[in-house]
Amino acid sequence: MRLWKITLFSALSAFFVWLFLRRVDFAGIRDVWLSIPLLYPLLFLLLALPQYAVRARRWGLLLRPFKAPIPFRSLWNFSLIGFMISYLLPGRLGEVARPVLLAEKEEIKKSQAIATIVNERLFDLLTVLTLLCLYLLAAGGNPSPVLRQLRAAAVLLVPLVILVFLVIAVANSPRFFPWTEKLVRGASRLLPRRWREPAVRFILNFVRALRLDLGGRGMAAVAGLSLLHWGLIALSYGLLLHGFGIRPGLPAIAPFLAVVFVSAAVPTPGMVGSLDLAAKFALTGLFAVPEKTAVAFTILFHFLLLAPPIVLGLIALWHEGLSLRIIGRLGRRT
Repeated sequence: MRLWKITLFSALSAFFVWLFLRRVDFAGIRDVWLSIPLLYPLLFLLLALPQYAVRARRWGLLLRPFKAPIPFRSLWNFSLIGFMISYLLPGRLGEVARPVLLAEKEEIKKSQAIATIVNERLFDLLTVLTLLCLYLLAAGGNPSPVLRQLRAAAVLLVPLVILVFLVIAVANSPRFFPWTEKLVRGASRLLPRRWREPAVRFILNFVRALRLDLGGRGMAAVAGLSLLHWGLIALSYGLLLHGFGIRPGLPAIAPFLAVVFVSAAVPTPGMVGSLDLAAKFALTGLFAVPEKTAVAFTILFHFLLLAPPIVLGLIALWHEGLSLRIIGRLGRRT
């Protein structure tokens, strides 16, 4: 990885960690941890398994127009390998690594596999926003400042996500696709001549692959699996909060889920700092959790989030006959 990227992401993480740990009473945090029943962290870890299984199954549905069926083991292994890489390296490299590695094994076009990750993330964003909007519509009383900020963000993001889906549909329509091709070929003139045609082929295949050619039942299945996936995540968050004596009720997890989702997009290694600061902000702002408890929860929460995909990702790497050298290779390419 280039030195400037390492420096930038490391500095960003360090700044967020400093903000997160200011005025922290570490002795008090230890006391909070000792008071937590072990059952709740264990349940949190166990629920990670069906979450990744549902995500792998959904990815298989998105890949179905290009190859069906793809073995569940491949979907499971490369999903976990991708998340492991994202958590060990800055820049969310796993989002590119997992479709590329799967494409190489299953002999499909890399542009097609990468397009499914874009669609997957769009479904994730739309699902989290839907859960947040449903909660905001149902919540009564005077909303907290954090909820007002989330409401303003949802008002902007929901139409934006819908617009992205519409743009993808229009760009792929028989009537407008010739214009899409002309635009891509025109933009390719900015590249050296020897790269133009390969770049045009890759981008056009990528754009075509963004079209969700799944049919009504396929779309409903992807949407249902998205709701199940994020419902399991919300349940695991709620159980861990319960262990800390924080009991907002399952529907009220939606705004906390939204804050964590946004913070996870910041490309710091292992979400260090960005996730911690956001979770602490959400806990104190949404549920009036004392700062000591919020910090104690967030540290354990962050560890429990990272442990399953890293451990399972290493096992998946071994199953696929790969080694950790692939992480170094990906790092050198960026």
